[in-house]
Amino acid sequence: MQLRKRTTRKVKATLDMTPMIDVTFQLIIFFLLSSTFVVQSSVPVDLSETEGAVTHEKKQLTITLQTGPGGFDGQGGVYADEAEIKSWSELRGILQALRERDAEAQLLIRPDRAVPTERLLRVLGIANVCGITQYSIAAREIAPDMLTGPDEPASGTPAPESANPASPGQGP
Repeated sequence: MQLRKRTTRKVKATLDMTPMIDVTFQLIIFFLLSSTFVVQSSVPVDLSETEGAVTHEKKQLTITLQTGPGGFDGQGGVYADEAEIKSWSELRGILQALRERDAEAQLLIRPDRAVPTERLLRVLGIANVCGITQYSIAAREIAPDMLTGPDEPASGTPAPESANPASPGQGP
């Protein structure tokens, strides 16, 4: 009788990565489909800064006012969404069509910080004539460090002696 030599099999433990990759891709797809993306206009504008700016979700049309040479009136471009407007009457037609489609239409106006008030008021006047009374004017939220002026101390800290201006008529 011959004895057999016992052999032990070594078991190799492997980790199958397929289920983990499947779950990862499903999560990526879920977040892509459930996300809402904010699309900003590609028309470049330097917005003004203001305190208390809020974000509005609902808007049907964006009017962008630029400054500088160009545009139909020589004072800068006027855009409805991203289409350039050739005249004030064309803008009036676009706003009237928007009002006919939606009685509660909301307008977002993005004026450059250097746009004269006259141009902004002209757009608002055309919107009011067309019956659009809900509008917002785009601005950036002012930075917290910009809320204090040059002579004001920042949030409760006393100003150093050298920061106080001299009274008029007094020498140093």
